[in-house]
Amino acid sequence: MRASDLRTVTAEARDAARNHRLRLAVIIPVFNNGELLRTRAFPSLVNSAYFAQMHILLIDDGSTYTATREAVTELAVAHPNVTAFFHPEGGSGSASRPRNTGLELAFTDYLTYLDPDDEMLDDGYWKLVEDLEAEPRAQFALGDEITDRNGQQRLLPNRPHYGKLADAEGLIRLSKNALRRTGFRPTSIEAMVVRTQWLKEQKLQQVEGAAGQDTLFFLQVLQAADVCLLRDEPVYIYYADVAGSMVNAVGPGYFHKCLTLEKAQVKWLQQEGLLQDYLETRFEKFFVTWYLRQFSRVQPEHRQEVRSLLWEIACCYLSDPRAHRWQYPQSMWFFRKPGLPSLEGLRPWAAQAKLRGSAAAGQARQLTEGALTRAERLAARIRSGGDQPER
Repeated sequence: MRASDLRTVTAEARDAARNHRLRLAVIIPVFNNGELLRTRAFPSLVNSAYFAQMHILLIDDGSTYTATREAVTELAVAHPNVTAFFHPEGGSGSASRPRNTGLELAFTDYLTYLDPDDEMLDDGYWKLVEDLEAEPRAQFALGDEITDRNGQQRLLPNRPHYGKLADAEGLIRLSKNALRRTGFRPTSIEAMVVRTQWLKEQKLQQVEGAAGQDTLFFLQVLQAADVCLLRDEPVYIYYADVAGSMVNAVGPGYFHKCLTLEKAQVKWLQQEGLLQDYLETRFEKFFVTWYLRQFSRVQPEHRQEVRSLLWEIACCYLSDPRAHRWQYPQSMWFFRKPGLPSLEGLRPWAAQAKLRGSAAAGQARQLTEGALTRAERLAARIRSGGDQPER
């Protein structure tokens, strides 16, 4: 299948949005996951009462699976509010390129992002559209996320993190120190609906070929906006255990993509005058709770290469990682820099120890309860004469 012509598809997308009076663009980056697109993301949208007012932008990043490209084509042919775009076969290495293309092709008032292996929940995106229509001062609106891990679901609310920025009207005021006040905590762009024209005016591009590019993109949106809205209910489900997902395939390739992201992030932080704030509130915590946790999953034969890549990531922020005053025991171990951990640095370690202790206590309790049950059953049989002890 030939690659799409951007000018042609742009005209088609503009006409579809105008002719069908579409109001919300849903940008779906696709790469060799057509089956999940058919069975998960797309059904969650087509079953919505507002599906006819959505513009579904299926942006194929150069899938090498014929079945995926066929799935994208068939969905676009079957639905007048679905537009397909195909990049040349081979892929770019991340979802950034198709998401950037999707932004170019969005001509509705609002837009959001959804991955093929995730689902919109209970018309959640449309509720955010209605919130924005009711409050013209806000540039974007956020809902909550549900993370599904092997069938176990967990709610991830945004209110505890961004609610501190609320004014008397309940609006989230995003002053220039908002990122520092929130500890540079990102949330998923799949939980966000944003005004399309405003976002295009910011000229933001997700970093191509990078891992975690949507995290940086959200921070950039937060920094650029003046007001956002919070809805205290989940709007989508993120499925964390998808085979082949970038964050679940931990090896040198993944960390190379992380390095690409970090180089771009440092450059942006410097431009915005935020680098020192990031170093003080986010850098080490993220390095430990994400990178070193992923490092523990790397196969032995790749550990030296990944160790070197993590050193390069640290050097993006620090002139000499060995001279830095690390606060977490894990980072002290990694950089061979002994010291006294701070209270903040001990919290993740203490939390993990508590979890391990709770698990061990639970196992011990189960063993004890099992032994007591067996003893009670034996005593009952002895009393009934069923089992007499030897004399």
